[in-house]
Amino acid sequence: LGTDYLDLLLVHRPAPFMNPEEMAKAFSVLKQAGKVLHFGVSNFSPSQFAMLGAHTDEKLVTNQIEISPYCLDAFGNGNLDFCLKEQIKPMAWSPLAGGKLMNPSDEKGWRIHHALTEIAADRNLDSIDQIVYAWLLAHPAGLVPIVGSGKIDRIKHSVEAAKIRLSLEEWYKIYTASTGQDVA
Repeated sequence: LGTDYLDLLLVHRPAPFMNPEEMAKAFSVLKQAGKVLHFGVSNFSPSQFAMLGAHTDEKLVTNQIEISPYCLDAFGNGNLDFCLKEQIKPMAWSPLAGGKLMNPSDEKGWRIHHALTEIAADRNLDSIDQIVYAWLLAHPAGLVPIVGSGKIDRIKHSVEAAKIRLSLEEWYKIYTASTGQDVA
């Protein structure tokens, strides 16, 4: 890649025997050597994030969490609340739910696909992936979708999604399609 440093290094998953003091030392060594500019984590709970952050000199800048219209766990497990509170921009892995939104195979997937298709049609868009990325980008936590595609059109759609501003009604139409019930 023609570089001798990383902009961001993530600790992929918390381990049962994770030693936060050792990790903090490793972060410090990497930062002082100029090998890493920023640190973050992936799949950490809010308490695990705070615990590791309490041991490091460097502020952890992100938590990479699974979130999509199909996977709403981050809305209920405290991850998004924590990110908002701490002003951390979470990264969203599997934003298209591993294909479950593009090629649904269950009732939930079909409900979401239908809502996405309707919104895309109303906006004269060719693909629902743009609506999914726009849905994630609309959230006040500042979600950063990870586009893990080798398909150039999918990458282009993710860039174009930054221009799409969903209404609150459209956002909740997708959310309620996922839950299968109206928001109380």
